[in-house]
Amino acid sequence: MKKLFSTAIGLMSILTLGGIAHAELFKDGETVCFLGDSITAGGRTQSIISDYYLTRFPALTVRFVNAGRSGDSARGALGRLQEDVIAKTPTSVTIMLGMNDVGRGNYVANPDANKLQQQQQSLDGYKANMEKVVERIRTEAGEPKLLFLTPSPFDQTVVLEKENNQPGCNDGLGRCAEIVKELAAQNKGTVVDFHAPMTALNLEQQNKDPKWTIIGGDRVHPGAPGHLMMAWLFLKTQGAPAVVSKVTVDAAAGRTVKSVNAEVTKIEKKDGGVEFTVLEKALPFPVDPAARSVLELLPIEKELNQEILSVSGLASGTYELKIDGVVVAKATAEDFAQAINLAFNEATPQFKQAQSVARYDEQRRSAESQARSLLNTRRWMQSYYKIDVDDMTAVQAHYDQFTDKKEYNARMALNYIKNWSKYGEFLQQVTNYERDALAARDPVPHTYALVPVATAKP
Repeated sequence: MKKLFSTAIGLMSILTLGGIAHAELFKDGETVCFLGDSITAGGRTQSIISDYYLTRFPALTVRFVNAGRSGDSARGALGRLQEDVIAKTPTSVTIMLGMNDVGRGNYVANPDANKLQQQQQSLDGYKANMEKVVERIRTEAGEPKLLFLTPSPFDQTVVLEKENNQPGCNDGLGRCAEIVKELAAQNKGTVVDFHAPMTALNLEQQNKDPKWTIIGGDRVHPGAPGHLMMAWLFLKTQGAPAVVSKVTVDAAAGRTVKSVNAEVTKIEKKDGGVEFTVLEKALPFPVDPAARSVLELLPIEKELNQEILSVSGLASGTYELKIDGVVVAKATAEDFAQAINLAFNEATPQFKQAQSVARYDEQRRSAESQARSLLNTRRWMQSYYKIDVDDMTAVQAHYDQFTDKKEYNARMALNYIKNWSKYGEFLQQVTNYERDALAARDPVPHTYALVPVATAKP
C-alpha cells in the first residue's frame, strides 16, 4: 500500500479564498499564456498540463504558450507583456512571479535592521508591480481569465553540501504568496497554491531524510518530481477528472455492466474466458519516468489517472489479460472482479500511444524553450548591454570580453551566436510538433481477451 502524503493535502489552497473565482477547465479553442520566470521558461509544468489535456480530452484543442523568461520579475515582465502575452490574444493567463522579486540576497542569518528593511521594500515593490501586470493584462488583453500561481518554494531547509542557503527566503516567498491571493480576490481570479503544499511536503520528507527535496540542488528550480507535483496541483484546482475510462463487463452474462468514457462492443465468451472490444474516449495520463518517485507520496494516480477494468462472472482461477493479442496483465478472477487500473501498465497499446503523444509534446516544449531562450537573450543584450544584436561581429565581441566563459550571460551569448539564425526554424518546429501531438492522440478500438492461464495460447 502506498503511503500518500497527507500534510500537503491538508494545506492545499485548492479551496479558494472568499471572493476568488472557482477554477474551471480550459475549453476548446483556448489560448493559455504562462507568464513567469525561469521556472516557467523551461516549460516543464505547462508541458505536463498539456500532456493531460491532449490525452484526456482528444476532442479539444487548447494552445499553451510559454511566456516565461529566466531571471525575470514582475517589474521586468511589464516590459514584455505586449509581445509575449497581449499579442497572443490569450483567453487565459497564468502568472507565477516572485522568486526574483523577493530579494533573495537580503535573506541572511540574523538579518540586521537594514536587511529587514530591504526585505520589506522588495515585497512592497513586488506587490506594486504585480498590480500593474494584472491591470495591463486585464485592460490590454481583453479581460482573459486569470490564474494566480503562488511561487514555488525556495528550499531553505534541505541539507546540502553547497553553501547556497538564504535563510528566511522561503518565508519571504510565503508573504509573496499572500500578496498573490489578495490580488486574485481583488481581480476575480483563481489561485493555484504551489508554495504551501510543496513547502509542507519538503518538511515532512526532510524529517525522515534531511537531504530530500522536491526542489533542486540550487534550492530554486524544481526537478521533474516537483514539476509533476505543480501540474497535479494545477489540474486539481481546475477540477480535472480522474477517470480515463471505467469498464465493467459480466463475463458470465456476456454483457456490459458499466461503461464510462468508453464504448464496449462484441462481447463473446471464448476459450473459457471472454473477449470484447473497447473504444475509450481518452488515453491514460503520460508521466515522465524521472518524475514517478513522487507518485509514492501524492495521490496523483488516484486523482488523475484511473483507467479501470472490472470483469465479473469468471470461473475461479488465474487469467491473462490480452489486448490486441499481447499479454498485459495476469491476475485471479477475484482480482479482475475487484477491478484493476491499467493507466500505468506499460504493456498496453493505450499507454504506448499516450507516451507517443507525450514525446511529440516534449519536442514541442523543447523547441519552444529554445526559441524563448534566444529571444530573451536578444532582449537582454539590447536593453542591458546596449548591443546591436543584428550585428554578429558586435555580439561576438561582447562574448569575447567575458573572462569566465561559463558565466550565465556568456553562455547565453554563445548560444545566440550559434543558434539565432535558427530562431524561425524553432518556431516552425513548435507548430509541427503541436500538429503531430494532436494527430497522434485519437483513441482507437482494442480487442480485450481474458483467457485462463491453463489454456492460454502463445
